[in-house]
Amino acid sequence: MASEDASLRALESLMTEFFHDCTTNERKREIEELLNNFAQQVGAWRFCLYFLSSTRNDYVMMYSLTVFENLINKMWLGVPSQDKMEIRSCLPKLLLAHHKTLPYFIRNKLCKVIVDIGRQDWPMFYHDFFTNILQLIQSPVTTPLGLIMLKTTSEELACPREDLSVARKEELRKLLLDQVQTVLGLLTGILETVWDKHSVTAATPPPSPTSGESGDLLSNLLQSPSSAKLLHQPIPILDVESEYVCSLALECLAHLFSWIPLSASITPSLLTTIFHFARFGCDTRARKMASVNGSSQNCVLGQERGRLGVLAMSCINELMSKNCVPMEFEEYLLRMFQQTFYLLQKITKDNNAHTVKSRLEELDERSHVCRK
Repeated sequence: MASEDASLRALESLMTEFFHDCTTNERKREIEELLNNFAQQVGAWRFCLYFLSSTRNDYVMMYSLTVFENLINKMWLGVPSQDKMEIRSCLPKLLLAHHKTLPYFIRNKLCKVIVDIGRQDWPMFYHDFFTNILQLIQSPVTTPLGLIMLKTTSEELACPREDLSVARKEELRKLLLDQVQTVLGLLTGILETVWDKHSVTAATPPPSPTSGESGDLLSNLLQSPSSAKLLHQPIPILDVESEYVCSLALECLAHLFSWIPLSASITPSLLTTIFHFARFGCDTRARKMASVNGSSQNCVLGQERGRLGVLAMSCINELMSKNCVPMEFEEYLLRMFQQTFYLLQKITKDNNAHTVKSRLEELDERSHVCRK
């Protein structure tokens, strides 16, 4: 342990020196050579595991994760089975123990390293890789972490780099497709739970007599009564944690929709929920309240609410950009057109011409495929 501690102190000193403004390029090359030589040593990963659990130096943590990344992606075949098993066990435990205190970029890098292991070993040698992700998502304490892991898995396994064989790429895609229904069900549940928890229970007041008849006609023409009723519900006020969870869930959906085929797994309930969140980008009432209150915190909250709307429209855009649409999905497309027109109607009811123009441009950017 003393040698590990001494190595950690030496590494912290080297990394601090490397990134110091006064360090010459020649000295930086010397330090790079020392670091590369250390990374090539057999068993260097054990030191790096100690470094990750014992340091607060961001440079040291990032270097240690890079050592793991190179080991997994370039030398994994030659690593003894017992060492692989230990790495598969220790890194997730490290993530679970420190994910709340790690800088976000270190946490995300650690997530990617674990996903890289799954990319190599799931399911034969790492059979609980995806099960662990689902368990993280289902536990309220670790839901954000599970969603980050899910998005990283979708990015790295569904669209893998060229260093994998064609057979392995096909195997990974099939494995992920087998999990799609479960994953979409979990994401739908998260979004619906947050929405229902924060929804205003008071009845929505009827439209004023001065509201435009053309707007009502548009609603009647392009929406079913049930859809219109749902979309006219008040938009809930979310706390910061709920907004964060919903933004992660919508990011996951957008990436999943970029590669999964249109199927019955994408349920009407999920589509309706996504359009609920798209309304956050059209909520003029909340923006007016933020501007009246005037505090920087309110402005930030208003921006986050708007971001939820943009993320939701990203999900819709991914669905609408599919080249192959099954016959059974045509009804879903009609529903998306109806609800997109509702958003247009809601935006154009704003009396502020500048706001209308900017919101229309943003919606147009996200739904341009719908017009093709």
